[in-house]
Amino acid sequence: MLAIYKKELRTYFTTMTGYAFIAFFSLVSGFVFYYMNVEGSSAFVGYFLRYSYISVIMMVLVPVLTMKIFADERHSKTDQMLFTAPVTVGKIVMGKYLAVATVFSIPVAVMLTYPLIMMDYGDTPVGANYAAIAGFWLMGLALFAIGCFVSSITENQIISAVVTFAILLFLFLLQYITGIFSTDALVSAIAICVFVILFAVIYWLVARKTVDKAAIYAVIIALAGIAVVVALYFINSSMFDGLLQNIMLRCSVYYMFTYYFSAEVIDIGSFVYFISVIGFFLFLTVQSIQKRRWS
Repeated sequence: MLAIYKKELRTYFTTMTGYAFIAFFSLVSGFVFYYMNVEGSSAFVGYFLRYSYISVIMMVLVPVLTMKIFADERHSKTDQMLFTAPVTVGKIVMGKYLAVATVFSIPVAVMLTYPLIMMDYGDTPVGANYAAIAGFWLMGLALFAIGCFVSSITENQIISAVVTFAILLFLFLLQYITGIFSTDALVSAIAICVFVILFAVIYWLVARKTVDKAAIYAVIIALAGIAVVVALYFINSSMFDGLLQNIMLRCSVYYMFTYYFSAEVIDIGSFVYFISVIGFFLFLTVQSIQKRRWS
């Protein structure tokens, strides 16, 4: 894993990709920090981190940095060398992911000086400031994990970048479009049933070539899930009130960053949430690579 990590990290800095990412991200974040905190006289660093400019920059830069992680290997057929190497798929994924995480961590490390700068302007919530930076770092790592997964399912870098951007844009907009949907319990129950069916279909698409009777298992999953939802609805329908909106908001990593870190408090649940998202998408990446390895 260490050899793969060094190789990937070297790739970012033997080209302009790593330098351009660090310079551009540092420039934008520094400008927004100065505008929102220094000129705006705000002692809380998290105020500028949740600003829309930063979110837009992440939506653009994450696809650029992750689009070639696996897609380029697959396109050039060099992934076959990795598959035959004496290393597990999990270590391959972790090596590549840690390399891109290192590149992202460099400009975030620069942000650690921002609370020190604000101390010259008066009392600042030091703990909350560094917690907000840590939360932003974790949110970024979650976005990069999503980008890694998308890169693992295609061999075209452009498609990888476009799909990653579309997913990140959707996650960003998700916090604003929840108001379109009704908070009625029945609507939430129906929506969850639809999600269960979609999950069953996705399971069938993924497992149909590797699992015997995958279609039967998918049907069982769908029927069992719908039965549970219907039973719970008739037992206590109030538990579904506003449930759809809550699920949608919890799926937006941008909203969850704002939700956890806008109150200037340190919440352990926030770290668990982002680590879970990172682990989930890295797991999907491993499964995607593993599936191609044995196909």
